[in-house]
Amino acid sequence: MKDSDEITSEFNVERIEMEKYILIILFLIQQRWSYVINKDLVEDQITTKQWLMMIVISNAFNHAPSMQEVADTMSITHQNVKQLAVRLEDRGFLNIERDPDNRRILRLKVTEECKKYWEKRTPENIKSINSIFDGLDDIEMKNLFEIMGKLEKISADLYDEAKNLKN
Repeated sequence: MKDSDEITSEFNVERIEMEKYILIILFLIQQRWSYVINKDLVEDQITTKQWLMMIVISNAFNHAPSMQEVADTMSITHQNVKQLAVRLEDRGFLNIERDPDNRRILRLKVTEECKKYWEKRTPENIKSINSIFDGLDDIEMKNLFEIMGKLEKISADLYDEAKNLKN
């Protein structure tokens, strides 16, 4: 078995250090953005996860998705989706309905109240998003967009691989 010095020498040490830094920074950025978005949504009594789920349901599907479809898209458990959906249903933003063709499947449908909420929030959302990326010029934003697309694909593949190993 190789010791850590042998393994490290096989790789570019500078690249490994950059990869570790980027990984840590991505987690820190995610934590900070969650905090900022939660503060922004406190008046609406919506959490960042509820906000994200409404965005996913409204934008990632051309149909009322099942709870499992939302769970897979958000990389969370079916149980977590159900908890979030129940809270959003209580607020009038979603309806949880049984699939007419398969009564075991629960589908999530956004309501008119949800659509009105997003229309009302549009100016605030634009301002919030702009503040998050304020220090980046157009070229940096385009580069980041392309890099994030690649990282999303890599993370999805690794996630699927890890899920399949678990089963």
